[in-house]
Amino acid sequence: MTITGQKDRQDLGPLTIEVGIEVSLAPGLPADHEIAGVLSLPGGGSSDTVQLLVSGGTYGSEYWLMRGDPEHPSYVETMAGAGYATLAVDRFGAGEKSSLPPSESFRKETHVHVVSQIARRLREDGVAGFRFERVVLVGHSYGSTLVRSQAVREPGSVDGLVLTGECSKPSEAAFEEFWTALCTADQDPRFAGRGIDAGYYTTRPGKRGEWFYHASTADPEVIAADERAKAADVYSEEFPPPTENTAIRVPVLIVVGEHDRLLCGEGGTDASSSEELLQQESPWYSPEACLEAVIVPDTGHALNLHRTAPQWFSAAREWCDRHIGSTGRRGGKGHGA
Repeated sequence: MTITGQKDRQDLGPLTIEVGIEVSLAPGLPADHEIAGVLSLPGGGSSDTVQLLVSGGTYGSEYWLMRGDPEHPSYVETMAGAGYATLAVDRFGAGEKSSLPPSESFRKETHVHVVSQIARRLREDGVAGFRFERVVLVGHSYGSTLVRSQAVREPGSVDGLVLTGECSKPSEAAFEEFWTALCTADQDPRFAGRGIDAGYYTTRPGKRGEWFYHASTADPEVIAADERAKAADVYSEEFPPPTENTAIRVPVLIVVGEHDRLLCGEGGTDASSSEELLQQESPWYSPEACLEAVIVPDTGHALNLHRTAPQWFSAAREWCDRHIGSTGRRGGKGHGA
């Protein structure tokens, strides 16, 4: 593992450390690739619980670091203030520091295998000298699918699961239309010179506002920053259907924006209330999941990047306090690896 910088930055939390974590593309292969991330620790660097933050398709770690409202803290800042450590990672194709494997080298399990390696590292060996007893996986969109898959495949690897921008009933009509908003990343000037091949995809210029935001609660400057920060991505996974969610034996929180076009469009999820979402999702989970669900009003797909984001941040913080804890028997202090 490499540590590329340690900074006291007010915009990211009391203590942030830029790290690089060696990973393999599949079981049995050498760990000759690197995933970059930002480890953020609460004041004093003490927490026994870390949240591994996995972004959605064409998003990187910036999704968790950006503020949807400049007057309110980001997700990372919110959790640092609550005593939780976070590790926001750049999956392959995101950011400037993670490896960029040829798309043909991806296996069907690559993305989930990477999540598994990082979660294990956080618990067993530590990252940047910090080891944690509890690991909560927090995902957005495609990232939620990845962390849900990890919890299904390796139930003992996770202590809690937060799934945002993903649920069992998306709008198939919206997704069919959404594919036209994508292009191969080698066609986008943003990625010129990075050596990205045609197997990587991204959103076409100017399409993020249309698909990921609810205009009335979105700042045009945030949307513009999102366009500038967009990532390239590779779809390579085979994902478990909702019927396999019964394998998840840890607390689960599901969060969906009321105006998420991909989930709540034609034929999709009823976003009229949190109670309706909970009723829709409950049959797919075991009682051990202690399932909770939240609909965030006036919010699109990119929940963190709306002015409404503090509403779900608060819900997630309160959920973590009840089900996980940052210190003590259910959490405890982080300690050097």
